[in-house]
Amino acid sequence: MLRGERGTVVKRVLFGLPVCIFLLAGPLTWAGTLEVDLPEHQLLQGDLHGLSVTAPEPLTWLHARFRGLSLPVRAEKGRYTVLLAVDLETAPGPYPLEFEAQGTSGSRYRESVRITVADGRFPVQRLTLPKGMVDLDVKTLDRVRREQKAIAGTWKKWQAGPYWWQAFVPPLEGTLDVTSEFGLRRILNGQPRNPHSGVDFRALLGTPVRASNGGLVVYTGELFFNGNSVILHHGGGLFTMYFHLQGYRVETGQEVAKGEVLGWVGATGRATGPHLHWGANLRGVRFDPRGLLMLSLP
Repeated sequence: MLRGERGTVVKRVLFGLPVCIFLLAGPLTWAGTLEVDLPEHQLLQGDLHGLSVTAPEPLTWLHARFRGLSLPVRAEKGRYTVLLAVDLETAPGPYPLEFEAQGTSGSRYRESVRITVADGRFPVQRLTLPKGMVDLDVKTLDRVRREQKAIAGTWKKWQAGPYWWQAFVPPLEGTLDVTSEFGLRRILNGQPRNPHSGVDFRALLGTPVRASNGGLVVYTGELFFNGNSVILHHGGGLFTMYFHLQGYRVETGQEVAKGEVLGWVGATGRATGPHLHWGANLRGVRFDPRGLLMLSLP
């Protein structure tokens, strides 16, 4: 047993499925084994986990897939970290996690293991509000749909390589005061709404908001629901989002360093008071951004 992220116990699983390599004249070759640290507990909806993978030789490539999605791989000193995220609306149950790799010797490795996803048991909030605050007029609804389409397109515009080489840091300094939990499901006037895909932190108006890691600014602008917004791409399809800002001091296409000030806490968009909405997305998969702070990175 090994100690993993969040203080949980993880088990090391050894596997290696020999793959035949056919040559016109030559012996049959067999692969060795890969070592993968898997969580012993069930993963919850919205969880993020860094899977450590090692091999008996340097690899020329390592591929991992979960629910049809290619997962980003970070390589360093013969060890490989595969970033696995579970979307907050993934149905509970078992799913295959597939690995393929090739060593510098030409040996091939291939295996499929099962990851069990459990119900995140997210809180539910039921509110009764004036109809005008719940139902959007045609013009506003059209704007919201355009904005949603533009943001959805952002998740598809990512580069191949991960750049999350250093540990992630919180977007606000000091103690984080959560006002709205990740996954919160609101029912307004009896109508279910989209679950809360980030975490809200209470903070004073004008508090600096910092980049949780180095990355590229891929979106800045004002959104109807989210107000002044900044989205960073950290490479490999990993994004973090900063919403309801009073203002921002970066622009699209700008590279930022970990801890750099992006803007300031505000109450723009649909907000009842000053706070920061912090979100995270891995190639379209929505997960609790606090999982980034638990990754074992330098």
